[in-house]
Amino acid sequence: MKSKILSSIKHNLHKLLNYSIYVIYKFDDINKTNSQSGSGYDFQIISRDDLVNSTHDISTQAWYSGEEAIVFACIIDQKIVSICAYWYGSRYKNRNFWPLKKYEAKLVQLFTLPENRGQGIASELIRYSSEAMLEMRFTKLYSRVWHSNYPSRKAFENNKWTAIAIVFELKPFTKYRPLRFSVNLRGKKSRT
Repeated sequence: MKSKILSSIKHNLHKLLNYSIYVIYKFDDINKTNSQSGSGYDFQIISRDDLVNSTHDISTQAWYSGEEAIVFACIIDQKIVSICAYWYGSRYKNRNFWPLKKYEAKLVQLFTLPENRGQGIASELIRYSSEAMLEMRFTKLYSRVWHSNYPSRKAFENNKWTAIAIVFELKPFTKYRPLRFSVNLRGKKSRT
């Protein structure tokens, strides 16, 4: 009974305040990764056309590609089963959830087909794409993960991404612009 009441309070509070809680992860050191994964998966950068001409679930991810975007894929038996998209520059400024400087990028989408989840593909794709982005001279990578999405959080942490902040957003009463504040987990002034 008590858990039902708490669940109801949480649900109603979420509806009233329309809140979001994200953990911000940062990656900036290629020496942190384990380059020898041995997964046997095929990873590569793909184009918008590759996405559009893919299965329905993957083709719906095509809008993440384009100008100032880099999309990586995991391909099994000539089929894209997972994608990871980074945005930077003016492409990211429209979203601007976490401020980026020149030579920084944000991982804005990580998607794996439902039938391929639970096989470690997303984690390996994060590892591969992180290394590739730093080799392309990006200096810092960021990602935001819903606070209770433990599988995604574990995938980033397993690849030595560091949790640097928790961002809270409130959009009470459907206010157009959310109120946003962050708690820095590294003891330094927050960037938001």
